[in-house]
Amino acid sequence: MAREDAISLHFGLASGESADLEVIASATLQWIGAIQAAAHALDPEAQVKVAIIDADQSSLRLNTILSWAEDQLARLDRGSSKYPRLRKLAVALAIFLIIDAPLTFDHYTGETTTIELSEDDRRRLDEFLEKIRRTPDFPQPRQGFFRELERDPSISSVEVSEGPDTPSLVSVPRAEFPERGGLWVMEEAEQERTIHHILDVVLISPVLINEPRAWHFAQEGLPEFRAIMKDRRFLAALEQQHVQERLRTGIRMRIQLEIKEYWKDNAWKVRRKGRSVTQVISPTVD
Repeated sequence: MAREDAISLHFGLASGESADLEVIASATLQWIGAIQAAAHALDPEAQVKVAIIDADQSSLRLNTILSWAEDQLARLDRGSSKYPRLRKLAVALAIFLIIDAPLTFDHYTGETTTIELSEDDRRRLDEFLEKIRRTPDFPQPRQGFFRELERDPSISSVEVSEGPDTPSLVSVPRAEFPERGGLWVMEEAEQERTIHHILDVVLISPVLINEPRAWHFAQEGLPEFRAIMKDRRFLAALEQQHVQERLRTGIRMRIQLEIKEYWKDNAWKVRRKGRSVTQVISPTVD
């Protein structure tokens, strides 16, 4: 029986071929990024865990576990046990979309799907898909996943299911990797972009005035960075002492970070003062 929190990713390999480990690793990182962005679009407190299930000469399978915040579910689904599965299905299906246009369950899956849902659940799944589609930090890793797979000709297909022993929800052959990777819609004229990430950080130093100034943060295992604090609600609450935190070392925060980048020398580079905090998710304010 499929778990309500499991998504299984399966790489098909050409006969007698072995996958390039570097490509699989890079594609998996993009997959995790896309899964996280999609899951956070539906629940900012969602947790994502990935593990290798098995591998043989013809395939490789990864298992992803989505963990939804219990208090969030209590507010949103009013006790319905189906909603965690619907969120999972939305996350799994969204990764395999081709274009950035409104999509519905029926439009995407057609008549070949193995998913059986009531009309109410189909409408709710459509709502979840649309919410993910509108998430700014979702398209980049979703397209990057397929671009990485293109690099290894031994990868013949990729599919997603509700667990390692369940039928495929969607299967994408190698011939469709370029389309899903955005090759035919990404124009040379695109020289700037704005991306968004939800990050767990440690506060190094704040600027304790009610103005958009650069705060200093650190993320575990990564270089420290500065970002302009633009969450005016949080700044106002800080000024009025309505933030649920006391001044100390090691303050942990969850922030939505906006990054403005430009294309130069075949790489995306961060613009000067291009990082900003658009929302402080935690600590909370009164």
